Amino acid sequence: MHQFTSEELERAAEEAGMIFPPYVLDQLVAAIDAGKHVILTGPPGTGKTTLAYLAADVARRAMFCTGYLPTTATSEWTTFETIGGLQPTPDGLIYRPGLFVEAIESGRWLVIDELNRSNFDRAFGQLFTVLSGSAVVLPFKRKGQPDPISLVPSGEEPPEKTDVIRVPANWRIIATMNVFDKNLLFDMSYALMRRFAFIEVGTPDDQAYEKLLAGPGEIVTKLLPLRRFQDLGPAVYLDAAKYAARRAKDGPTESRLIYEVFYAYFLPQFEGMEDRRATTLYRTVAQHMDPPEQAEVQRTIGEVLGVELAV
Repeated sequence: MHQFTSEELERAAEEAGMIFPPYVLDQLVAAIDAGKHVILTGPPGTGKTTLAYLAADVARRAMFCTGYLPTTATSEWTTFETIGGLQPTPDGLIYRPGLFVEAIESGRWLVIDELNRSNFDRAFGQLFTVLSGSAVVLPFKRKGQPDPISLVPSGEEPPEKTDVIRVPANWRIIATMNVFDKNLLFDMSYALMRRFAFIEVGTPDDQAYEKLLAGPGEIVTKLLPLRRFQDLGPAVYLDAAKYAARRAKDGPTESRLIYEVFYAYFLPQFEGMEDRRATTLYRTVAQHMDPPEQAEVQRTIGEVLGVELAV
């Protein structure tokens, strides 16, 4: 019998080749057990979305849910996308359930990527009431039903003369939000914020990166010092390592390979850097390059970042 524990979640993460900072998995399991929905915050590339999927899959094996419904929030979201609305059909206007209702009806957890893209209050609407543990009556009827739909949390009394959709006790939302968009947290109403537990998924230490990158593409570990300039998640390094492993088969020099990897995967991450830090960035990567690539990287850093290097 599988259980929803941090040990099971850690095992699933290891099988997926993911490494998370200490305590993150413990916090996630504790928040779910405490009855909270969860928002995972942190820099891009730290595996927040993958962690949400892994948690829902472990929950499925523990019979907390039947799986998960993945979606990505957009600025266009309204209650039509989340709760649902009337849709024209040959038989007339029929209620089409939104993502939240679809997930609740099917017993699946809802995984929302990039929640910060949505207009929170406009998108959540009546769901505020449901997430706070109270029943709500929707202004819609399902086909063949005379009564309006009600969403009723577990343990609550359903409103009279309604078509009841029960919210399972273990039903959860796990959403992700980039820490670079943390100013948008202030756009969230307090009513919404207090319905979620916020858990930071930060970047692991260099040793964890070295473990992840061991293999044909481990030349990328030479670029780990770039993390001093920007809090880069493991995903960009793993992508770069895959490229390096493939490109190495063509026999480029080590200097050329490091230059290509830096230009293709890392340079765009440093947009907005000022001249002095850009000069330090140049020196950090140039030490691993021969003169031809040093000249190339000096030129491209200057052009792409729009800076004057003091070299």
